Amino acid sequence: MKATASSTSVNTPAEVFAFRKQFPIFENKIHLANNSKGALSQAVILAHQEYLESWKRDGAPWHTWVGKQESLRASFAEMIGAKPHEIAVCPSVSVALYSIASCLDWRERPAVVFDDFSFPSVTYMWHAQAIRGAEIRRVHPDGKGEIPPEAFDAVLDEGVRLVSVAHVCYKNGHRLDLPAIARKAHNAGAWLVVDDYQSSGSRPLNVRQTGIDILTTGTVKFMLGSAGVALLYVREELLPELHPTLTGWFGQKNPEDFQIDRHIEAPDATRFQNGTPAIPAIYDSLAGIEQIKSVGLNTIASWIDQLTALLMDRLQEEGFVPATPADPRKRGPQVAIRSYDMDAAVAELARRNICVTSRDGNIRIAFHYYNTPEDIEALIENLKQMPKLMVRR
Repeated sequence: MKATASSTSVNTPAEVFAFRKQFPIFENKIHLANNSKGALSQAVILAHQEYLESWKRDGAPWHTWVGKQESLRASFAEMIGAKPHEIAVCPSVSVALYSIASCLDWRERPAVVFDDFSFPSVTYMWHAQAIRGAEIRRVHPDGKGEIPPEAFDAVLDEGVRLVSVAHVCYKNGHRLDLPAIARKAHNAGAWLVVDDYQSSGSRPLNVRQTGIDILTTGTVKFMLGSAGVALLYVREELLPELHPTLTGWFGQKNPEDFQIDRHIEAPDATRFQNGTPAIPAIYDSLAGIEQIKSVGLNTIASWIDQLTALLMDRLQEEGFVPATPADPRKRGPQVAIRSYDMDAAVAELARRNICVTSRDGNIRIAFHYYNTPEDIEALIENLKQMPKLMVRR
């Protein structure tokens, strides 16, 4: 395919091609659905085989498997600038956040704030706290489809217990200014709770420097792991006042102290763990995180930012209509493009061996370190052949 002037402005490093070769899907498809599921790598295949081999060979090597979970906690802590004892491994973000919610008495500070770009699972969980006395306050996007930090001013006061936000919106890829929102939440005496699912693995995030009190994410997307693993960070200074009532044997001080006389919660963030962990997914997810760290999040973020900028330029040139903010400071790894029929567009692109996803009337494109400008040109050329499905100016 002939490259356009725009595509030649981004040169693909040899390291990107080398990374791409580790993902078999690119042998016959273009994977642009990283905001739904990261591509499967040879490293993750080998890690999964390692788990299966340990099961086949040793039967029930629980100490080995639990050790792998501890390695995952340590690896993720390093990735976000936290300490291992501030990390818990949970089966989903919903469970992780309910573990937090189960600790809270809503009588003195009843309000929980969330933004309209939050993923529904998170909002359902906060709405469900109303039966326990929580008061819900929402922050709406402005006319440009963005949520600036000042949008939180109207809902913040001494009644707010926590502010729960999505770092990157799953619908249009809008990225919040977390440090600014953290300052506003803390000035009101509230905690900042961040769902980083649509960003983790695509750019650096230091929880301490950003001012995050609690963070949840999953490994299934940009961290290149499997479903069944969510990671929870709780700032160590909060632990003395958080005692979850959702628990299990992996939330105990000594999980192998099999007794039914008492509940002795773990002294660190593992108190937010509950039942038997998803060991196969832990193997996969640790391999995915280590693969990302072998490249470096700064390098990954720089490349993704170049690709998103290139796609935004190409959409402008061809008259397609993005729903994603034009300002690169307000974008994550995802670009949303307006469609007349998003489901039909996704199906048609899949028929053409291009994997994308859809939400909110848009098709969604999300990049990782293995994507290239040639992927963008292939996408553009195919979108041009779908005039009844894609909105154009």
